[in-house]
Amino acid sequence: MRQLLEQMNLNQKLRYIILSVVIPLVVCIGISLGLLGAYSREYQEITRNIQIACEFDLEFKSNIDLEMYYFSVRSRNQTGLPMEEMDEAMRVINALTDNTRDKEGNESIQSVAAYCHTLEEKMKQMEETDSYDERQDQLEKNIYLLTRLVQEEMRRYIYYEGKYMSGLQEQMAKNVWIVIVVVAISVVILVGLLLYSAFRFSNRISRAVGNLCENVSLVGGGNFDIPLIEEQDYELQQLSQGITRMANQIGNLLEDVKREEQRQHMIQLQLLQEQVNPHFLYNTLDTIMWLVEAGKTQDAIFMLNRLSVFFRVALSTGKDIIRLKEEVAHTRSYMEIQQIRYRDIMDYEIILPEELEEIRLPKLTIQPLVENALYHGVKEKRGKSTIRIICTEEGEDVQIMVEDNGIGMKPERKEELEQALREGKRAGFGLAAVHERIKLYSGPGYGVKILSGYGKGTRIEVRLSKDIQPES
Repeated sequence: MRQLLEQMNLNQKLRYIILSVVIPLVVCIGISLGLLGAYSREYQEITRNIQIACEFDLEFKSNIDLEMYYFSVRSRNQTGLPMEEMDEAMRVINALTDNTRDKEGNESIQSVAAYCHTLEEKMKQMEETDSYDERQDQLEKNIYLLTRLVQEEMRRYIYYEGKYMSGLQEQMAKNVWIVIVVVAISVVILVGLLLYSAFRFSNRISRAVGNLCENVSLVGGGNFDIPLIEEQDYELQQLSQGITRMANQIGNLLEDVKREEQRQHMIQLQLLQEQVNPHFLYNTLDTIMWLVEAGKTQDAIFMLNRLSVFFRVALSTGKDIIRLKEEVAHTRSYMEIQQIRYRDIMDYEIILPEELEEIRLPKLTIQPLVENALYHGVKEKRGKSTIRIICTEEGEDVQIMVEDNGIGMKPERKEELEQALREGKRAGFGLAAVHERIKLYSGPGYGVKILSGYGKGTRIEVRLSKDIQPES
């Protein structure tokens, strides 16, 4: 056995220790539960027998006596013998006979059955009697007497069943204590064996695991030059070699990950900037041209100025982190340009407390949300709508709400967008990019939340940290 254990790997040894304790314990508990289950079933059968017998005792005599009286006097309420009641009584008696295990109770229920057979014969004899006086005499001497005997014998059966149940209960209580003692002793012995085997097993590998943990701690601290630990167990030896190889590679991998993360981040920003709808620029220039041709020079100059502010902030000399007031100014220039084009259907309102103006955030956070509100909310609704931007302070966080009273979203569209945000997929104009970049700078608990009802409007809530630092 010792040689066999030495040939096992760690997984097999651990299974052997657990199964050597669990299997005997499960067998012991299974036997105990089986014994208790047998007692429980027998107890339930006796209880059911007593219940059936009590119901029989309460109804049989009174019902048969009354119906036979009506039959003897030839009442219109009883034109025939109560054979259905007798058949039901025999069915109950046969059921009790099959389920009764006590000898005395079985003899008693057999007597009830015999009395019922005699009662049926006397009932048929009474049916053949024409004389009223003779029927009354048979009713008193035969029917009433036999129903009373049936009732008394059924009560005797109930007594025997109750006596048998009491004895069974005492025996069951005694055996339960025996089972508890046996199970407790078995559990103590088996748990003792389990603890002894577990301590031996854990002590043998704890030293090796401790050495490996020291190496892992060195790697976690940034020291990737760790010694190779020699172990007897194959798994521990492989683990030690794997940790050493991992330490040799992890430094280079960390550098690769940092470079890749920066590259992906810049690509994401470039994509977001490139998503600015070229039609916006074309339409704005067309509008400026129309204003010039119409002689509205001041309006044309105003739109050119707003367009200049819009692209100046969008480019931000390559910076990704800007102040909140700059982002709001960028968004305001976009809304002022769009209001000239959509003055009949769009108003806007911006609420930015002075104490939040210097808060840093990724650029192109608010404008894509406003563009969504305009093209998918305001323009889809008849009549005039308002887009509101509200910036508030929430403890250590800042919340930016972009809401409109436009057409809103249908539930399936809202669910589609929320699922896209959860899975990092494209979701509308820049919505996923805004969400991912907020999480990148603030953490996983931050990002975009969608609130919308079809026909009621849409509100996009952006939560970000106040601790975002400017780029160095």
